[in-house]
Amino acid sequence: MVADSNVPRLLLVEDDENDGFFFRRAFKRSGFAYPLDHVFHGRAAIEFLEAAAKSNTLPKVVFLDLKLPVLNGFDVLAWMQKQPALAPVPVIVLSGSEQQQDKDRARKLGAVDYLVKPLKAEDLQRLLGYLLPGADS
Repeated sequence: MVADSNVPRLLLVEDDENDGFFFRRAFKRSGFAYPLDHVFHGRAAIEFLEAAAKSNTLPKVVFLDLKLPVLNGFDVLAWMQKQPALAPVPVIVLSGSEQQQDKDRARKLGAVDYLVKPLKAEDLQRLLGYLLPGADS
């Protein structure tokens, strides 16, 4: 994690190597130059966010899978909801689940958006809307 709080960072929490690769590739092709940190399970996400809060280097957006080892995405969302320092960080769920109950639960736990994998071009455009200067999430 870079300690420069002036550089917007993004966090991808995704355990599947292929999904992570395709997300990073699509993001790079989009032209955004924000550094993208990638962790592979829920516990690592919490550790990353704790350190980021302490060093004032919170990510601009967290992209969160739900089906993760160690702690799942719902656990991460529930933990984040209890952390006042993380309130300004939008969380976008990227999940293979199309179940309405998962969508509703994620939103209830604070997710600002829920996209079903694999992502389509229009999904990427929605994601990029969270990253544009002046865009409020």
